[in-house]
Amino acid sequence: MFVNRLALPLCLPLLTALACHTQAQETSWSDVLAQGDARLFFDNQYFARDFRDGPNNAGRNRYKPRDERNGYRQEWGQSVQLHYHSGFTPGLIGLGVDALAMAAFKLDSGGGRTGTGTLAVDGQGHPRDSHGKAGGALKLKIADAQLKYGNFSTQAPVLAADNSRIIPGMAHGLHLQGDWARLQLEAARFTALSGPTESKNRGAISTVVGRPDRRGIDIHSASYIGLSHRGEPWSLSYYLGQLEDVWTQHYLHLGHEQALGAGTLSNSTHLYRTRNSGASLFGPIDNLIGSHAIAYRLGAHRLTLAYQRTFSDTPFDYIGFGDGQSSQSIVLANAAAYSDFNGPRERSWQLRYDQRLHWLGLPELNLALRYQRGWGADGSHAPSHSIYHGLYGRDGKHHELDLDLGYTFASGPLKNLHLRATQIWHRSNRAYADASIDQTRLRIQYPLELF
Repeated sequence: MFVNRLALPLCLPLLTALACHTQAQETSWSDVLAQGDARLFFDNQYFARDFRDGPNNAGRNRYKPRDERNGYRQEWGQSVQLHYHSGFTPGLIGLGVDALAMAAFKLDSGGGRTGTGTLAVDGQGHPRDSHGKAGGALKLKIADAQLKYGNFSTQAPVLAADNSRIIPGMAHGLHLQGDWARLQLEAARFTALSGPTESKNRGAISTVVGRPDRRGIDIHSASYIGLSHRGEPWSLSYYLGQLEDVWTQHYLHLGHEQALGAGTLSNSTHLYRTRNSGASLFGPIDNLIGSHAIAYRLGAHRLTLAYQRTFSDTPFDYIGFGDGQSSQSIVLANAAAYSDFNGPRERSWQLRYDQRLHWLGLPELNLALRYQRGWGADGSHAPSHSIYHGLYGRDGKHHELDLDLGYTFASGPLKNLHLRATQIWHRSNRAYADASIDQTRLRIQYPLELF
């Protein structure tokens, strides 16, 4: 495919120039390292999920008869992360390094309560006392372009690491980015992805809905190229992504913002178009999904209304990290805290209200209340040899209510300490793939700049 063939030509000019670059030899690496920045990041999270109409099938429950399994997951963990970014050697081409190390520790859980994606689990279904990973990347810089090779995070709309757990996902591969005023070019090719509960930095490339590991499907690479323009009042992004021997995926975003009365009106449209490609390991895919959100902000208040629809017999799927339980490779208005409202033929709407609660004397306290309802999901026409066959029934319907409170200290000895509490209620019928759950998350995050 085009994206895979693009990676080497993009790298050759930089690598050739590097071979001719001699100024780096005259520069002390201790000076380059000292020009960098380092920070510690502490992340503490309590995560509980109560299944309302079925068992928890993770951990030790997998070894029990179905009628003896409990119906909840509950984990509490703490992570410590070290992130370092060096400066660059002087000259036309700058050379530098990035490094990271992460460790997560169990504070509370048990074999019958695992499965939230917070803690690693051993071969017997018990949560491990700790897990972690380390990695790094070499980087080259020419003018406003930067090339990286190694381990790092990525936030492209067709391939994005999840940061909702105490250890984020990590990608391994090659990444090129160029920034020119309001224009950004990005291209990447990855051969491994690591999930939040993995101690290795080269895990499997997976998907969130299809879960290829359950069918013995091995995906060797994922690639993308994208172009973004951020301006006023318009913003525009286009990405072309490829999951080797599975699909080719197009993503388009159009945003607009303007003053209206005493407030600001914004519109945001997202569109994904996915088709099977190469060996078509997942079977036939011909998927189209789109969403549109309109929001009005007035002072401390914001009201959002959104609509989303899938025009396909298969669900909209997206790239996952490691075991596929977590990912943020989906940017749609109704991709909520629990469900993405991405079932086949599904339609959904959202009503959301945000407020900064400054009237309580806490200007950094934010409230978000969101309700979403989806209906019409129909997976009965998915091809019999598709990886998505049987995941959805006829007339799947569901709804989700999210309540979120977040506070960040703006000054004082606790500056940048972030507190967040999220409560989710999701209910679905048996034709829909996402379960009925009650979910609670409590999170404390603290970044500490070292230098």
